[in-house]
Amino acid sequence: METPDFLDLFISEAREHIEGQAALLTRARSTPLQRDEINDLFRHAHSIKGMAAAMGFPAMSSLAHAMEDLLHQWRDGASAPTPASIDLLTRANDHLSAQVDALVSRQEMPSGDEIGRQIRLLHSPPENPPRPPASAAADAAGHARGPDAAPADASDTRPRLLVDNAIRQGAPLPGARAMVILKRLEEHGQVLEVSPAPQILATGKFNGRLRIVLASRIAADRVASVAGGLADVAACEVTPMAPPEDPGEDSERRLAPRRTVPDRRDEEAGESPVRAETISSIRVPTERMDHLLDGIGELILDRERLKRALEADPGSVAAEILAGLGRTVDTLKDEVMTIRLLPFSSIVPRLERAVRELASRLGKEVELVVRGTEVSLDRSTLEEMMDPLQHILRNCIDHGVEGSEERLGAGKPVRGRIEIDLSRRDERVCLAVSDDGRGMDPEALRRVAVERRYLSREVAMRLSDDEALMLVTIPGFSTATRTTDISGRGVGMDVVRMRVQKLGGHLIIRSQTGSGTRLEMDLPPTVTVTRAFLCRAAGGVFAVPVSAVQATFEVRRDVVQASQGERVLRRGDDLVTVLPLGGVLAGDSAAPFPDAFPALQYQVGKRTYALGVDEILGEEPIVVKPLRHPLELLPQYSGAAILNDGQIALIVDPINLTRTSRQP
Repeated sequence: METPDFLDLFISEAREHIEGQAALLTRARSTPLQRDEINDLFRHAHSIKGMAAAMGFPAMSSLAHAMEDLLHQWRDGASAPTPASIDLLTRANDHLSAQVDALVSRQEMPSGDEIGRQIRLLHSPPENPPRPPASAAADAAGHARGPDAAPADASDTRPRLLVDNAIRQGAPLPGARAMVILKRLEEHGQVLEVSPAPQILATGKFNGRLRIVLASRIAADRVASVAGGLADVAACEVTPMAPPEDPGEDSERRLAPRRTVPDRRDEEAGESPVRAETISSIRVPTERMDHLLDGIGELILDRERLKRALEADPGSVAAEILAGLGRTVDTLKDEVMTIRLLPFSSIVPRLERAVRELASRLGKEVELVVRGTEVSLDRSTLEEMMDPLQHILRNCIDHGVEGSEERLGAGKPVRGRIEIDLSRRDERVCLAVSDDGRGMDPEALRRVAVERRYLSREVAMRLSDDEALMLVTIPGFSTATRTTDISGRGVGMDVVRMRVQKLGGHLIIRSQTGSGTRLEMDLPPTVTVTRAFLCRAAGGVFAVPVSAVQATFEVRRDVVQASQGERVLRRGDDLVTVLPLGGVLAGDSAAPFPDAFPALQYQVGKRTYALGVDEILGEEPIVVKPLRHPLELLPQYSGAAILNDGQIALIVDPINLTRTSRQP
């Protein structure tokens, strides 16, 4: 089969199966697997094997085949899961993931022969050497004679069912789809006949029509539901056959009257009385989703321009049309944004794999616990956070979690623990990563900052402990006394901070010497379309996200007072620190205020601040565009937006702007 046309789809589906296996194998380490979970593991391995064979990737197909053989024994009760076999399958699944990574990077796929050999040795009797890996198609042919390879007609007296399947026209990897159907039906009976021969399924000659004779006591409608519910199956017709005790008639004459499997082309021509099952889902490349969202953003801007241009009178036909257009655009935007949301669980297997590989490489025992995996974020946010999360995990394992002897000496369990917690806070998502390692010493960080001339001694001594911990986000800052090719405490933390800020988020580091470190990242669930206050300051227009603002109010200069080097005012019970937006952006936090000015109130930790601006122009929806290098290095900005009149407005992040204004 020609692979370029379907490679992206194969990679996407293979990752889904690999991640599904990873989640089940992780659960198996603490909770015994249920029968349906073993069946799911078996199906994942079989699907990977069939798809890889159809795509012409024998190394991947062979490894998945070895995994499938072991899982087949678990499913049949010939052997049971053990910690050693679960660990071996986990390593094999990680190897499958590495093989997929090689496809993505267009590199040579690593062989899985050694780990496949270990799996076969685990489930093969010593007196019987493990059989060489067969091709997926040949294996499917063997399974077509039934799981026990019994002579079909002679040994199995269960009722016969003719299962007639039609793969959707234009479906990618039809041969792999057919193999999945074949294997799924084996779970419900004994496959006696297959047409066309399984060897044909992995070739381009397969026409999408698969007929299977199944010996099973499962009801025909149940079998139809099992096979017909699989991906890209356009139709499935299950017909009871005459009992097997009637050997005098050929299979065609034993068939009860049945309907022809519907074909979508026949339906369109009105030739089939049977309606094929509708397609319930489709796969769309992520690039198309990005283009669609960009189009939605432009549509929102066009709607605002149209409203301004028409200036329709309330109650007029034009006003009603504009209102309807607005509702439609908002609904469309919400639908697209929802489609783009992915649960955090979708990247957990990759994080678990990274922890296993790093811990094994360093000879440490480390457990990863993830909570809140159901919390969803925008696809682009998840992608952007993968690299920072891996930086954090490397730091945790290499320099955070102690070695076994050190942990025992400190009265800690030998196995280190890393926790990832996700939770929602209002309209934001809090992503926290913590370890129970040695922690970081703020005093040591101050000392290193002075020794390496990042700060003067006087400035360093004025830093609070929380501010001292943030020193590790300075590029190149590290307290490590040794260098490794994995990490150093602080190495890569500047990347973490900049990536979080680029997403419109904020990073906080908390640590206690001897107890561990916790990094909290406050992130927006979506970053593409939002509402913002448009403000004029320093001769330009800036956008401040509505979600970051608690209130807007007018300020008279005579109520602003000086206190400990800051300008503050009393608002209710709050003492509010006032900053001039234009002055801070120009590097002058002490710039004078006019006699009266509007301000936007917001919170940083436990303190209340207000940004003083020249004018608040209004509240509008904006489409966030990411900043390119080198602007992305400026933490006070989280992006840019094109306004209705064509102007470009930088999007201000009030929290990072405040921290920038207070940096020594």
